[in-house]
Order: sequence, then C-alpha cells, then structure tokens
Amino acid sequence: MNKSKIHVSYLTQVPGPYRERMHEIVHDSADFTYDVIYCAKLEPNRKWKLSYGNYSMQFLAEVAKTFRHNNTNVWKALNKNKPSVLIITAFKPTMLYGVLWCLLNGKKLIVYNDGTYDSEQRLSFTQKLIRKVVYKLTSSFMAPGNGTIALYKSYKVPDEKIFRSCLCIDNSKLKYQPLEEREYHIMYSGQITERKLPFFFGDVAIELNKLFPKLKVLVVGDGPLRPELLNKLKDNQVDFHFSGFLDQSTLFEYYAKSKIFLFTTMDDVWGIVANEACASGTPVITSKEAGVAGELIVHNRNGYVLPLEINVWVNHILQLLQDDQLLADFSEQAIKLVEPYNHQQAADGLIDAVNYAIGEKNKLPQTNPITA
Repeated sequence: MNKSKIHVSYLTQVPGPYRERMHEIVHDSADFTYDVIYCAKLEPNRKWKLSYGNYSMQFLAEVAKTFRHNNTNVWKALNKNKPSVLIITAFKPTMLYGVLWCLLNGKKLIVYNDGTYDSEQRLSFTQKLIRKVVYKLTSSFMAPGNGTIALYKSYKVPDEKIFRSCLCIDNSKLKYQPLEEREYHIMYSGQITERKLPFFFGDVAIELNKLFPKLKVLVVGDGPLRPELLNKLKDNQVDFHFSGFLDQSTLFEYYAKSKIFLFTTMDDVWGIVANEACASGTPVITSKEAGVAGELIVHNRNGYVLPLEINVWVNHILQLLQDDQLLADFSEQAIKLVEPYNHQQAADGLIDAVNYAIGEKNKLPQTNPITA
C-alpha cells in the first residue's frame, strides 16, 4: 500500500500487551504512516514479559524515574518525526508538551482517554481545567467504552467527534474447557492490593464455603496483601490454590480452570481481566465500580453486576453453581459478548478518529459501535 503524506504519532506511557496487536494493524493497514512514542519501557509495578509488535516505535531518552512523566525529550522526538496528527493518552506533563507542540506547529491533536465520568469526579479543579483547555484544541476523541463517552460529553464534546477503540485481548488465545471439567468454582486474578478488594473476595469465599462445602478456590496474582489474603483463607479452612504471578502466555490457561470469575475492585476504568475470563467462557461477577459493568458484563446474561455486599455475592454464586443450565448459558453468552472486543475494532476506531481529524471522515466506512 502506498502511504499518504499524513504521518501519525501515538504518544503513550509504556508498551502494554493489550495494545501491541492494535499498533501492528494500524501500522500495516492504514493509508497514513504511523509510529508509537513511549515514555518508558515498563511501569515499576508491572511484571509483564512483553513481546513487542512489528511496528515503528521509539522510546524517549531515559530520565530519572521520578520524572518519567515529565520528559522534555518528547519535544526533540516530535521535531524529528513531524507528525501531522498526534494522539495523546494521558495528561501527564510529557503529554501536555505534545499538546503545546501541536498548537505551535499547527498540527492535529487526538485524545485517547480511558478514564470515565465517575472515575474523574475526584480530580482537582486544576486537573479538570487542563482537560477542558486541551479538549478545546482536540480534533477527535477515542474512547474504550460508554464511561469515557459520558466523560467526553460532560465536557460538551459532540457525538461525531467520538470514536470507539476498545480495550481488548487476542480472544483466540484463550482456552475453553467444559464447565464440568473445571477444577475450581471461583477465581481471583489480579494484583493483590487494596484497590482490588482481595479481602472482600476472601470474605465471599469464606461465607460461600459454609454453604457449599466442596468449594475450591483459585487465586492468581501477587501483591503486598498476598500473605494476609492467603492466611485468611487458610485460617477459615477454605480449600484454595495459589498460583502466584503469571505472565500472559501462562495466565490465559488459568481462566478455563474456574467456573466463575469474581472481579472485585474499588475502581477500574475498564478491567481487561473480564475480557480474559469471557473469552474462556467463564461468567463474571463484578460491581458498578468496574468499567466493564453494563457493557462487556451484562447483568443476568453473562454474569452479574452486584453491590459490594458479601451475602448478595454469595447468593448469586450459589445460584450459578447449583444450576448447571444457567451456568452454561452464561458461559455461552460470555464468549459471544466478548467477540466484538478485538484488535481490529480497536485499530478501526483509531483510523476513523484520524480520518475525521484530517477532514476525511468519509474516506473509510465508519465502524459499528460496540453494543452489549
């Protein structure tokens, strides 16, 4: 394909396993040239073993870790790349330098934000003011889901400027195992930190164990609260297996080992673990604090969206574990509902946003929005 003279740079913080394939698709299929500028190679709290995709990328020159998100080297990178369109993915100082560069050089700006209307309510006045100013300069917007769309609309962004680019995994890499062959009944997967509510999970498991004596629990992940969670389960005679941290290639096998995935969280703007569970045919129980709630996870269809009350979760889990047909129906729907969340959709959303920004919104057919 002959690429146009339009050059697009995607400025983001670090590589992530859930975006690599999207970047490849855009790099290979878009009719503009495309590269990704990374601020750093890895966040300190991540243990990902990442295989980079086959696309054009660069990393900003290292600075002290405490100033990683305040890296003036981005200015040099943008002067070298001279993008016609810049996509920013956060509002850190490094990204704001990119906004200023676009303003001074007359280039187009696209904002990708994975925050939601609810998650950004606690931002300070200054943070909201910065977003308001940046949004006024933005040509088009990318959103992973309805929560971010609601956020944009709260800033009076018109519908036609908003394009969906979902958060997703490679659904084909997840394994399916018949529900009757799955060893565990409930599963926890994620960082074992306060934000992920591991003790709420533990309390649910303890109460469920009293009513479902053969309960077997799977715990995947690691974090500072690991010893307390495992001791809590052990002290209450819960039969559990702890796998520890697993990289992506191994983790994908584990979702098919459990009948139900409990996605406990205080605050997740999306929750990619729900994609992983659904692609394995594992129903998900979560709360409204997860961005996937009401979108990927539809109450009474492929899981439940429940208040964070122990007895409510226990009762709904029991209902599923004691009704094989209901569990099978939820499992089938989990696979069906996650299918539209894929890297092609994510890439199409980005390409559509670029075409709109450069005044060519009719050049490619607009992709269908994701519907639950």
